Amino acid sequence: MIQLSNITHFFGEQTLYKELNWIIPFGTKTGFVGNNGSGKTTLFKILMGSIEPHEGNVFFPKDCRIGYLPQDLVEIEDIPLLEYLQKQAGVYKTEKELKALEKAITQAVESGQEYYQLLKHHDLILHRYEQQGGYEFSAMAQKVMKGLGFSNEDIHRKSSEFSGGWKMRISLAALLLSAPDILLLDEPTNHL
Repeated sequence: MIQLSNITHFFGEQTLYKELNWIIPFGTKTGFVGNNGSGKTTLFKILMGSIEPHEGNVFFPKDCRIGYLPQDLVEIEDIPLLEYLQKQAGVYKTEKELKALEKAITQAVESGQEYYQLLKHHDLILHRYEQQGGYEFSAMAQKVMKGLGFSNEDIHRKSSEFSGGWKMRISLAALLLSAPDILLLDEPTNHL
């Protein structure tokens, strides 16, 4: 559950929120609708903790992961889409770390202290990889991309080959694949 308690926030002389109290239960889909300049993006920034409200508090469960899709296009690294999606989800880095550990293990003396420390560390990193869905990631990425209108071949193309609208979809796919606990979409149909 997310709880906003007595949030008051100003933009210059304009009061955006005065004593806003709001409880958003987990598992719900909540829309926040308003005119341009009414403070929707500001509220998202307050929820993410990137700005502090002038008064009040925001409460989240411990270790809550927030995913945010901004209304403006985000720069996307010019690499194959699958690699980009893996990097955004953390899978790419974990996979590289696993490979480096496996190489170090093969070079370590089997009965030595270093060998057992490497095995223990490998076990921790392997668990993280499994938690990230590393083994299923490529198949899941294909499924998400297909659901957003991409072809099976698109996952091997570089981001520079796509228009702004398709790049927004790539950003959305990366966000969905990172599996946040809370998903904040700021005007997600922009550029589509």
